[in-house]
Amino acid sequence: MDEDELTERMSRRFEDADSDVEDNSTTSETDMSSSTSGASEKSQNEQKAQNIKKEWNVRSFYLNDNLDDDLTTAFKRLDLELSEAGADVDLKKTRHFYPLIVELGLERLEEMESTEVTERLER
Repeated sequence: MDEDELTERMSRRFEDADSDVEDNSTTSETDMSSSTSGASEKSQNEQKAQNIKKEWNVRSFYLNDNLDDDLTTAFKRLDLELSEAGADVDLKKTRHFYPLIVELGLERLEEMESTEVTERLER
């Protein structure tokens, strides 16, 4: 994914980011391409949440040191790239980055064959 495509995708997904009040929770997006219009509408409402801590679901998980370092680096790199590109997005970890990582991971997971998943888990 090139920088312009990423910036455009982030802009569409998080166009209402300026109204953030809270930024201390994680969630997954529910708006997939095969979703019904009701699910899509729900996802749009979730993105406009004033207080994500109260309005979104919490997910906790554990990461080994290497994966945690990679995640931190990826956030910093993306934040810098968006800033340098002049993107009108104030990237927040819990409102933007973590849901984006989950959504992209789910999209990739759907594309993978079961053998690919097994090989990845065995690493």
